[in-house]
This record gives sequence, C-alpha cells and structure tokens, in this order.
Amino acid sequence: MKILIVGAGIGGLVSALCLNKKGYEVEMYEQSEVLSELGAGVQLSPNATRVLDYLELTDDLKPHIFEPRSFQFLNYKTEKIISKRELGLKIQDDFGFPNFDVHRADLQKVLLNKVEEEGIKINTNMKVIDVGNEENKAYIKINEEKIKADIVIGADGIHSVVREKLFEKKESSFTGNVAWRMLIPVDSLPRDLILPDTTVWLGPKKHFVSYHVSGGKNLNCVCLVEQDGWTNESWSERGNIEDLREVYNGWNQTIETLLKIANPNTLYRWALHDRPPMKQWSKGRITLLGDAAHPMLPFLAQGAAMAIEDGAVLADCISSYKDNEKSLKNFEQIRKPRTSFVQLAARRNAKILHLSGLAAFFRNIVMGYAGNKIFNKLYSYDALSAVNSKEI
Repeated sequence: MKILIVGAGIGGLVSALCLNKKGYEVEMYEQSEVLSELGAGVQLSPNATRVLDYLELTDDLKPHIFEPRSFQFLNYKTEKIISKRELGLKIQDDFGFPNFDVHRADLQKVLLNKVEEEGIKINTNMKVIDVGNEENKAYIKINEEKIKADIVIGADGIHSVVREKLFEKKESSFTGNVAWRMLIPVDSLPRDLILPDTTVWLGPKKHFVSYHVSGGKNLNCVCLVEQDGWTNESWSERGNIEDLREVYNGWNQTIETLLKIANPNTLYRWALHDRPPMKQWSKGRITLLGDAAHPMLPFLAQGAAMAIEDGAVLADCISSYKDNEKSLKNFEQIRKPRTSFVQLAARRNAKILHLSGLAAFFRNIVMGYAGNKIFNKLYSYDALSAVNSKEI
C-alpha cells in the first residue's frame, strides 16, 4: 500500500516515520523549495515525547533539548509565584516520559534526518493544486499531473490546500490577540536573571512566556497581547522592538531587561486567528491531521503535541483495518474528541490568562488545582494504544 503525505512539517514528518515503521510505502510532497522551519520554541510534554521515544529519536534530540525544572506562573509586577508545577524527574515519574523544550527548527531537522535515514522520499518545490477520490484510489494533482495512491494525508498546516479542496472554505476570525516571538542568547543575559524554568508572567490583557531552547543556549520568549488594528497571520512578519517595549511598559524588572537586551532582528509577530473544531476531517481515502485538521491557539502549548499524537494514532488505525476508508473514519472518531477539547481549552485560556482585578484574584486561587487537572488529562494520553482503548 502506498501513502502520500502533503506537507513536511512536524505532523507530516512524524506521520511518515510512524507509517514507515508499520511497513508502508510513504512519499511526501512539500511546496517549499528548501525545508526550513520558521517559528521558535516548542514545548514537548510527555504525551508527545512518548511518541518520539517510540520513533527512537530521544538520543538524536538530546543535544538540542532543555529540560526545565518547573512550570510556573508569576505576577506581572511583583513576580510572586501564582502557581507552580514540578517538572524534571517528577513529571517523568508521574507519566513515564520527560517534558522538554526545543527549538522548532531543531526538532524538524532531527525528524528530517530520520526520514532520510529511513529512505522516505520527500519531493520539494511541489505545490498541490487539487486532491480527490477515485473508485479505488485517492490522488493529488501537481500542475496537470495526477499522482495516485491508496491514501492521501493532508498535513499541510493552518492554510491547508487539502482541507480547502475537501471541504467548503471557512474564514477564520481574529481573536484580538497578537503573538510576538524572539530568541535571546543566554550568554547575553545577566547571571541568574532567568532560572531554568518555563515561566509565564500574567498581567491584564497580556502575558509573557520564557523557556530555554537550543540545548540551553537560547531563551525563547513569546509575548501574547490583546491588540487591535493588525490582523496579519503570517509567522514571518517582522516586529518593532520599540512597540513591544511600550506594550510591556510598567511590568517587572526582568521583562524590562529582556526587552532591553533583545536583538530586534529576531523579533516577529503574527495575529492569532481562531477556527472552530471541524465536523469532519476525512473524505473517502483522504484525511487531515495536525493544524490542517485542528488548528489551535497557542494558549495551552499543545499544537505540536497534538500533531505528533495524530501521526501515531493514524498509523495504528491504518494498520488495524483492511478497509482504508474505515481506518480513516476510525482515526477521526478517536482523535476528534481530544483535539476539540484542546482547541476549546486553549480558547478559554486566552481569556483566563489575561484577567485583571477581582477576576484575576479568584483565578489565582484555583489555578494550581484546575491547571493540574487539565495537564494530567493531556500528559497521561497514550497515542500508541489509543486505537485499542479509544481514549480521548
């Protein structure tokens, strides 16, 4: 059986490796001429690292990862701890697999190296213009050529062509939030300014996230702010450091120092758009995964993890059913409840994290308990056995 994957991002690469491990012939099509990954840090919780370990990637990732000792929420002015969860050995003891942070480009490079090592073919500079089903096959169309296979997987991201061709196009809605991201070399920071934790400072209508990537050499900073008047969703849009400094004026000394040291050339911004959970992912022998199926806001740090889970579950579904259409329907039935839950939880967090006044006071009281409950549900998920258990 031959399977085509459209898109060579994290979800597509993990899917290719999982399917290859099951013995299927996989071929990938990527519209970019050069495979490079924009973006910055990725938080990989135990539900994701379980799959990466199954693919024997842990040793390859080690030079690039950073394992934070805790995840903590701080007050934006006083830096007093609102809530804290131990990570490191504690989270590995609790869930069987580690939690670590990595630069998105490093993760993609490790996945690409593994794909090449396994002999999986990647066709670059190939823009898919159409997809469809025939009697016993599915196909993609590039220029005027139809390329047929037993299954086609759309892993082509938030602006998915496969999704658009399969289903009626629905416009996204601007959330009123803008994300800024930047990388700061740790060597340029004052000693002990940033401790080895994943840290989130919470304030009215905005928050600021920092964690180490690149094996601890760089500090990844993500700033999420309620702003109007700018709605470009592109990840490659440059940001103005003076604008960002103004946005965080009056916050604590740590944030002020980070923004003073930051290299303006590493600063990007993009508008956050929301898309509701889809009613359907699959048609015939074609399905979607990752951001193509369930794009989500970054307020729960689970976007990459959901795509990684998808790859493992999809491979198991395909290997568990002789009927390809049934296998894709089963994949959708298993994954949709979980990814919809994460999409909606991330949407709620967009409001919860930016509360102020009395509402923020009560949020801080319950944050530890409520947060642990959600994280336990996320981290305990086993994508490698979900087909048998039908976990959500």
